[in-house]
Amino acid sequence: MSSSARRIPLIDAVRGVALVGMSAYHLVWDLAFYHLIPREIFLDPRFQAFGHGVAISFLTLAGVSLALASRDGFDARAFARRLAIVGGAAALVSLGTYVYLPEAFVSFGILHCIVAASLLAAPFVRGPWIVPLAVGVALVITPSVLRSEAFNGSNWWLGVGVAEPRTLDWRPLLPWSGFTLIGLALARAWLARGLPQTMVDWRPRGAAGRALAFAGGRSLLVYLVHQPVLIGLVFLAAAVIGPVAGVAEAEARFRGACAQQCAAAGPDLAWCERACACVEQEAKRESLWRQTLENKFTAQQRARFDDIARACLRPHASPP
Repeated sequence: MSSSARRIPLIDAVRGVALVGMSAYHLVWDLAFYHLIPREIFLDPRFQAFGHGVAISFLTLAGVSLALASRDGFDARAFARRLAIVGGAAALVSLGTYVYLPEAFVSFGILHCIVAASLLAAPFVRGPWIVPLAVGVALVITPSVLRSEAFNGSNWWLGVGVAEPRTLDWRPLLPWSGFTLIGLALARAWLARGLPQTMVDWRPRGAAGRALAFAGGRSLLVYLVHQPVLIGLVFLAAAVIGPVAGVAEAEARFRGACAQQCAAAGPDLAWCERACACVEQEAKRESLWRQTLENKFTAQQRARFDDIARACLRPHASPP
């Protein structure tokens, strides 16, 4: 039977719901990035938890899909073909984000993780389903017990180091691949009892349901296309509307005050403007920009900001 004939519309619809969540998350991120809403949203635990929930849903569904695709036997050729497509898409995301924002490009995002997690999960499509469940849970909890500075060099893909890479999307092997194995295990346990006929026979009703199932059946294409479209729309909106009230003014005040204080110490104004731009860039990279604009730091944050300022404003420095 062809893969298209074997698709389960209900799973596609669930994946479509996950796509809606992903699009909403990226839309909010884009709006904040272009200053159409306050950037403090990046630090809001609720926003971060929402993003993690979306990632968990996709990685878990990857495990569910692997179980469903292998229910009548593991097709190594189809599996390799699917991984090649997802891997190619992951490489495209890395390339595109490198062009868009090279200092924070995606080196190991969710597509990279799906490829790696699928390779880890493949040996568990047969045998007791409790085994991938146990392995998946172990992978999820490993970072909380194994995190160490010794792993910082490989933290960009492994996920058990202390220093987090600066990137637009980071879903390292640990803990995220564990959710794919958990999804595989739960789906296999479910399949062992037999798929309910109501689930097999379910078909979407209404335009919304059909749209969700349609998008869910083409999730990779939607993933690749939606963000460039959103960025383009938000960029146009930012060009027309301008930054959210207050943010642009606060940033302009910081740049002006910084340059004036620097120039008062001797360097020429042009040099000082470049040095202050360096301070701004590094403060944003270190997630200290909001504290900088509000002049509200913890002692540790103040020490880190002072280090940044000294590095950018030191005599004979060459700020970007």
